[in-house]
Amino acid sequence: MDDSQAIRQIATAASEEDVLAIARAFYRTQGFAALSYARPSRDNPGRSEVSAFGFPEGFVADYRDGLAEFDPLPGLAARAGRPVRILDIVEGRLSANQQLFVDTARKHGLTDGFLLPTFGPRQHIVVFSITMAEHEDRIAHADLPILHSVAQAAHLRIDQLASEEVARPHLAPREITILHWIARGKSNEEIAMILGNKRPTIATHIKRIFAKLDVSDRASAAVKGLKFGLINV
Repeated sequence: MDDSQAIRQIATAASEEDVLAIARAFYRTQGFAALSYARPSRDNPGRSEVSAFGFPEGFVADYRDGLAEFDPLPGLAARAGRPVRILDIVEGRLSANQQLFVDTARKHGLTDGFLLPTFGPRQHIVVFSITMAEHEDRIAHADLPILHSVAQAAHLRIDQLASEEVARPHLAPREITILHWIARGKSNEEIAMILGNKRPTIATHIKRIFAKLDVSDRASAAVKGLKFGLINV
């Protein structure tokens, strides 16, 4: 599989799992048996959520048992902001715990490879790691721009798929009008006067708006209305 074929397949992949399977197949043709995909955690700020394929079972077990806490690679790659060789980026800049991570990886047979930071609209930056190179020549003669372009295509498709999963809430025309005035900072009484309704009627509409947008306050309702393109201010 060449890079253009991989990118075309990624662009039409139906799921994140398919995207990563195509990316992994491409990187295996380039001599890299292991692939990981690290993105910022939604639940634990400052941490990463990692999907990994082709790594030694012992390393995966250690990673899940706590070694992940010391993984310096996503952070180092994100700060670099460009593709980097793993061996180059871990030399002489690690804490004791981070060095433990590197030493453990080597103990399990992980070889050199590359970190490929990528950028997208939903996730500002994620990091692909390709390692377990079958031969040192694969590192020395790697076409890094090509390797990076496939990772970038994969990131953009994953973000696109995630965006498609978010359903746009349906608000009635009157609810959209009320949401517009909420975003403009109007009170229930002011909205009632503008629309010629009674205040309790406006309050009922707002409760329905909150339920449909899955929010509990006016500011959050306005933010979601703007996010989904329901209103403009």
